[in-house]
Amino acid sequence: MAARRSNAVLVAALVLGLCCLHSAFVGPAVSNDRALRGAVEVSQQDLAQLVAAGALIAVPEAAQARLPDEFVIFAPIVDVLPILPIFFFLLAFLWQASVGFR
Repeated sequence: MAARRSNAVLVAALVLGLCCLHSAFVGPAVSNDRALRGAVEVSQQDLAQLVAAGALIAVPEAAQARLPDEFVIFAPIVDVLPILPIFFFLLAFLWQASVGFR
């Protein structure tokens, strides 16, 4: 049941993404350019609604993702992984400060 639901969410997100890509690349021309054939006027509000709908569909699945039972021992490491780039960014400032005091 869960695998079937996640496949349905994946298909819905893919269709929504393709619709957004279509509106991004085949858009209306500016005043002095010729319009592309099949161009449809898409307002910023409509695009924002599509993005919000895609986020609403995708985020709950990602928030409840679980590691397989074999890898549960790595859960504390996985919890810290998203913070590591911030630590390296701060380490660069510390490095520059230490080099500056030579």
